[in-house]
Amino acid sequence: MKEGEKKVRPTTMSLREAVELDSNRLSFSSGSETLDRLLGGGFRTAEMVEVFGASGTGKTQLAIQSALSAASEGFSCAYVDSEGQFRPERLSSICESRGFDPAKILPLVYCIRAESSKQQLAAIAMINENENLNDCRMVIVDTVSKNFTLEFSGSKMIVSRQTMLGTYLNRLARDAYRHDRAVLLLNRVASVGLNDGAREVGIGGDTLRHFVHKSLHMQRRDERVYASLADEGVHDEVGLRITGRGIE
Repeated sequence: MKEGEKKVRPTTMSLREAVELDSNRLSFSSGSETLDRLLGGGFRTAEMVEVFGASGTGKTQLAIQSALSAASEGFSCAYVDSEGQFRPERLSSICESRGFDPAKILPLVYCIRAESSKQQLAAIAMINENENLNDCRMVIVDTVSKNFTLEFSGSKMIVSRQTMLGTYLNRLARDAYRHDRAVLLLNRVASVGLNDGAREVGIGGDTLRHFVHKSLHMQRRDERVYASLADEGVHDEVGLRITGRGIE
């Protein structure tokens, strides 16, 4: 080992310690009792959940009210915005409509603008270094795949894209476990298959599926939004409404 280099040792934990740690995890409501039942109690800390669907299916509404749920319990929330569509006025509107005090809740929700994949990676360290986010228990990324698909577009770049996405998700998952944070990954969709056999899948493929604990698929049909868990052999689907209070 060269002079000045630090010796890096792996982190160890007994099985008993791991079980005790897991039993003390928190769960934050999605803001919808129906969705909480589908998710098995809401969004759990130390876990990452993908929420994917087409535009207009309520993904951002769901993210906002989930952030408010964490903030209502006194925890801060980091909202990493890669789309440039974060709307503080909508956050304030949902906050008031749900009976929360905006003066207490809104200061706990922090927006971090990430205009590139490098900035998304840097946001992980930024959250840990910001004193205002010392008690951050929820991280929302809206959306997780945009910067990677724009910077590494085309079939020739697919290996680089998936490698960089995997690196980002690995760091995010490790951070969620170490700091006991719930992570929501909002995601765009692609259509696979032809004609009647076509179906929507979240962008990122197996690289993303490898890291998330659940994938929530949201679709709009007949003026309503329907949500279901993907890739778990579970075919239960719940109907939801988008109102002034958000997703219900």
